[in-house]
Amino acid sequence: MTQQERRLNLALRRLRPDIRRAFEQAISDAAISIDRRLLAELIEAGRVTEAVELLRVDQSLFSPLRDAVRDAYRAGGLLVEDIAPRGMGGVFRFDGNHAGALAWVQQYSASLVQGITAEGIETARRVIAEGIEEGLSSRVIARSLTGKRVGRRNVGGFLGLTAQQADSIIGGRAKLASGNPALMREYLKLKLRDARFDKRVAKAAREGKPITGRDLDAISEAHRAKALTYRGNVIARHESANAIAAGQDEAYRQIAERPDVEKVTVRWQHNLSEHPRIEHQMMDGTVIEQGETFDFPDGVRMQYPHDVSAPPEHTIGCRCVAIYRVRLKRG
Repeated sequence: MTQQERRLNLALRRLRPDIRRAFEQAISDAAISIDRRLLAELIEAGRVTEAVELLRVDQSLFSPLRDAVRDAYRAGGLLVEDIAPRGMGGVFRFDGNHAGALAWVQQYSASLVQGITAEGIETARRVIAEGIEEGLSSRVIARSLTGKRVGRRNVGGFLGLTAQQADSIIGGRAKLASGNPALMREYLKLKLRDARFDKRVAKAAREGKPITGRDLDAISEAHRAKALTYRGNVIARHESANAIAAGQDEAYRQIAERPDVEKVTVRWQHNLSEHPRIEHQMMDGTVIEQGETFDFPDGVRMQYPHDVSAPPEHTIGCRCVAIYRVRLKRG
């Protein structure tokens, strides 16, 4: 493992919890701020569009998340300070106020928040529609969206989850309430269920009895809480890797601007992952000059691993890293 990789891994472990907590706090604050009574009244009156808009998260609540992403970006740049090559004239200091750095942080943070908000709106639509179809009361639907207050935090709501996660939880609830042993056993295969209820579910499946009422609500609420924790961890891993990689690349761009530097090269290094991408494995060891691109068979071009201009299938869960080399001009 190179010095770059060791420092990168340490930075990722340090920054991920900050990003996860910032996301979870934003969602908790948003849920607490929602007028649940008004939400239930809008759902009861069939004013679904207004109900969904009521769930739109106030952008200011994401300020801590934007700050955490900015800190990760800056950390990526500061990593380069410690490993800047010897022989350069003078000391290198990463400029976080450089025009390129400021632009990246502003644009990426805005895009991240907009994406989370858009997913939340789609999730709300699905939850309300499914709740009405199931015949749930407007009060129960509102509570399922916002969760409940526990101390200073809010837990167990659909707010903050992706539409895919919401579909899984809604489908799981239907399986538990069906009384069909086969369907109920399928619930036990769901990745993000709360396993503390497994014995209760298994017993009901054996007896062919549906799970209803408070038991069903408790299981669904725990499922939602675990899914939100998972979402926070995914966001933390993804956004920290993206921001640090971008900050590191910006730092080397600043190095490349120095008069004593001839060029900077970037080597793609593939690291083991649970589901390795064949294209990334094939790219392993490829070297380009900074500013050029790694060109993939599907037409995607990336300047470095975790380049945010690439589609999610090339970045989410990726553990590849960029290894930079600086070539100084000969005196």
